[in-house]
Amino acid sequence: MSHHTSKVNEGNVQSTGGDIDTSSPEVDAAIQAVRTPGSETRWAVLGYEGNTGKLKLVETGDGPLEDLRDELSDGKIHYAYWRAVDSQAPKFVYISWVGEGVPTTRKGLVNTHGHIVAQKVMKHFHVQINARNGDDLDEAAIMKKVQSAGGSSYDSGNSKGVIVQ
Repeated sequence: MSHHTSKVNEGNVQSTGGDIDTSSPEVDAAIQAVRTPGSETRWAVLGYEGNTGKLKLVETGDGPLEDLRDELSDGKIHYAYWRAVDSQAPKFVYISWVGEGVPTTRKGLVNTHGHIVAQKVMKHFHVQINARNGDDLDEAAIMKKVQSAGGSSYDSGNSKGVIVQ
């Protein structure tokens, strides 16, 4: 069994999978906007600055999941946060995107970075989707998962929920 180690230093996380810098104020503001009740911002897409481990805000939007999906690139790794509004209360979806065109040498980052992004950036979500192409992001199918997701992780700060692959 392999073990992952990490050390946090003011937004920088050093892990055995490579360093990731989660300290962007723009990223924090975008995620908070998605979380804020009544906010028009429904989603945020994050990516890397070039081939570095520094997270950056790619785009935010107030439209449906289809609009978010349009921002995801085949040759890139993205992390997205979507407020899925159902009949009871807002629920949140964390999307870990590894486009089919991402080089094999970069794909491994998602194993460690994706976990760090979930814990340090997204923090609270009901469903995690691991996606490779647009077909993996069918809104009706995701909403079924959201509706069936039992508890939330609001109080614990843990990334509990349903993981869909």
